[in-house]
Amino acid sequence: RRGNIPHSLHILPEDYPTTKLLHNMEKKDPMSDQLKKYKDLDSLLGFGYFQHFQIWVFQTIIAILGAINFFQIVFIVSDPPHWYCSAEQDVRLEEDADKCGGEGDVCPVGNIVYNTSHHNYLYSLPVQHDWLCSRSLWGPTVITSTAIGMLFNSLTFGQLCDSLGRVKIIHLTNLVFILFRVIAFHLTEYYPLFLVLIAAGTCFFPVGVRAGYTLVAEYCNNDGRKYAFISGWVWWVFGMMITPFIAQYLNDWYLFGLATSLCNIAVVFLYPLVPESPRLLMNKKKFKEAADVISKIRKYNSEENIENLQELLEEISKGEEDCKTLGALSLFKEKSLLRLLVCMAVLYSTNDYFYYAGQLNSANLAGSMFVNHALLALTELPSVFIGQFLIDRFGRRWIHVLCMILATVCFAINIIIVNMESADHAVLALSVVAKAVSNVGWFVMWVQSIEVFPTSVRNSGINLSVVISIVVSMTTPFVISLDKIDKRYPYIVFVFIGILGIIFSSLVPETKDTKLPETVEELDIIFRKMRFFELRPWRRAQEDEKKTIEMQSS
Repeated sequence: RRGNIPHSLHILPEDYPTTKLLHNMEKKDPMSDQLKKYKDLDSLLGFGYFQHFQIWVFQTIIAILGAINFFQIVFIVSDPPHWYCSAEQDVRLEEDADKCGGEGDVCPVGNIVYNTSHHNYLYSLPVQHDWLCSRSLWGPTVITSTAIGMLFNSLTFGQLCDSLGRVKIIHLTNLVFILFRVIAFHLTEYYPLFLVLIAAGTCFFPVGVRAGYTLVAEYCNNDGRKYAFISGWVWWVFGMMITPFIAQYLNDWYLFGLATSLCNIAVVFLYPLVPESPRLLMNKKKFKEAADVISKIRKYNSEENIENLQELLEEISKGEEDCKTLGALSLFKEKSLLRLLVCMAVLYSTNDYFYYAGQLNSANLAGSMFVNHALLALTELPSVFIGQFLIDRFGRRWIHVLCMILATVCFAINIIIVNMESADHAVLALSVVAKAVSNVGWFVMWVQSIEVFPTSVRNSGINLSVVISIVVSMTTPFVISLDKIDKRYPYIVFVFIGILGIIFSSLVPETKDTKLPETVEELDIIFRKMRFFELRPWRRAQEDEKKTIEMQSS
């Protein structure tokens, strides 16, 4: 027996259980080695074939369909560009007084004739049902119902996205959208019911699309999320660009409505290929399910299999055992979450306001509305590349602050020159510059909102910020109408809002090169480490990590 025992063990007593000692000496702790190699979910998930499929296939489809769904109603209720009343002996009645009777009747002394040869003509709902004269606001009311639907569905489905899961809400909102829109298009003669169905069906965008974007970002590590952000923006713009041409080609609201609703069936077929977010599963302590998802991801990425993955995930999350369980109400109960929610709600509202304000003095573009719509969408494409270039080098926080400052300065200059003679072109140019800068700011804000909200309330926080933004943005037309009293008044309001944007964008912590926070405690740490006037905090974090590694090795 002693022949196989190291010489140093010969000094032990005869009755010592040498077999047990040898076992303990030779036994290694594989878990500690794995924890060194896989210290967080980013290192486990990596960035490979699986993430590329989710970014360039799943998210691409989600983005394109989301943009088409969002602008669908705009073309369905498009007002006829030109119409007149045909009286006896082919006499045209062009004046509004002749076309609309005293009680709002359409063409009381003739027949309605639509100019179908007009380059902006579209056989829309207002054309089919003659939503003219007293019913001229029925089309805009349908668009308003979609805004109400966005508010209601964001509040209901938004929080369910964090409790039930991203994948379930994506497919639930998608099926609700398809079903309610198809039913609504067959009940247009029952106007109140039609409005309710349109509002109820407005859920895939924003909730489902936003959940899809969040899901793809959570699949990726820090390197992969950059491509996810760029892809989502680019394909959204592409969807906006092709929507008007689909409407122009079909030239029938019913065919266009069915085509742009039933195309969402493509998302249903992706269900088996899109697993639940492993980050969300980890956060809910569903370690076995999280381990199954991560194992599949690593298999698709041709990475080594981890046999005791579930135990490893439990070890990684041990530090989170004493962490607070978060829900939608935690956004108001937890100090750091409430602070973050207020900041992001103000920033979403500010960027949306600036987006609309950029078109304040824009003259109506001549030519085809279909081409103009596509061109306006195209102007948003450079924002993602400019924004990504800047945040990769200078971080998120100060670039967002800079965008707010530039847009606010443009509006401040407009206050001074707007009443000057021959200043129209300068005012328009400054407004367009403000819109372009706010587009970059909007992209940076979206990246921040993904990276700073904890996993268990990520979608709830984003959706609630958007809800507040929608409510605030509803006042934009009234602010713009102040132009009739004094041209400076709208810009004064925009400058005030811009100042709020500058302040609150400076209060959101930097998230460059940081892992996605999983708990409110990790968010608290991010806030505690924040130094207000620090330009590049990620360099300090890198130096601290390097010192920690040196201490561990020594």
